[in-house]
Amino acid sequence: MHGAAFATLAVVAIALAVAAFLPVRTTDLGAHPKPMSEYESATAEIGRREQTDARVAASSGRSILLAHGRRTPIAVLLLHGYTNSPLQFDSLGRILYAEGDNVYIPRLPHHALAADGSAALSQILATELRAAADSAVDVTDGLGDTVVVVGLSLGGTMASWIAQYRPDVRRAVIVAPLMALARVPSALEMPLVNLAVRMPNVMRSDAQDAREPDRDQGWSSHSLGQILRLGLVVQRASVDTAPASREMDMLLNGHDHSISPRPVLAVARRWRSHGATVHVYQLSTSLGLPHDVIDPRQRVRRLDVVYPAIVALLRGDRPLGGNIEEMSFAR
Repeated sequence: MHGAAFATLAVVAIALAVAAFLPVRTTDLGAHPKPMSEYESATAEIGRREQTDARVAASSGRSILLAHGRRTPIAVLLLHGYTNSPLQFDSLGRILYAEGDNVYIPRLPHHALAADGSAALSQILATELRAAADSAVDVTDGLGDTVVVVGLSLGGTMASWIAQYRPDVRRAVIVAPLMALARVPSALEMPLVNLAVRMPNVMRSDAQDAREPDRDQGWSSHSLGQILRLGLVVQRASVDTAPASREMDMLLNGHDHSISPRPVLAVARRWRSHGATVHVYQLSTSLGLPHDVIDPRQRVRRLDVVYPAIVALLRGDRPLGGNIEEMSFAR
């Protein structure tokens, strides 16, 4: 091998090593709360966001507000998953609305766009997700006396961040949060995040389903890295700092082949060690459910099991039934 070629390879190897093992920064992902106390101000702000949605989002992918025209005792913030849209949570939201809650389901950054599709996902930044979580809580504060958050996947990662940083949220129900990918050895989890954030983007994009324009058919390594970076700040903060929210319930899926439960359980242990009320439940593997256990459009679904469980958790009750078990997450 010629000296110049060897030197080039050496430089590339060093650059890759630095990219993989130099920790990514998370100091820019703290909370910047601006809670709203008035119902009228909150709904007016949501209306402005809906106008933005009307310009850029698919008609079926816009933010959803289910409101009773006044503040309610409980306001529920529902955060949808990666590549999906607020429509994912619409059915569950209507159950909660019928029970008397105000419900807000915001469209998350770069999702459900009428143009660009999955290509837009590569533009996601952890700082945008942090800001979206902050602002979603801010407006939900104006919708009810007690705020409860439920999030799935990306939304679950955001709900974890909210639980760590926002004391104005009474309870967070965190469903299959994306903090690490499945089948990745624990020793490689951090290098993978570092590389995904720093290396050129890798994207997979399938043809958009015309029947579901609100769902993106693909993924982006950059966006996954940014979601994991948001989860990383929760993992780091939970080591030394108690969560701001008072009560957290985590719902995992025994048949989930998308996320790793290891860092999720570690965060739960740390939160409990700080004195927080934390419970972790798992949907039975025998149900054969995919990562997305919420969307009624999923080919495999058990809404008769999942929806009552989530409603029970956000009410502060334990889910009932043989298809859900409480997990022990002590060391």
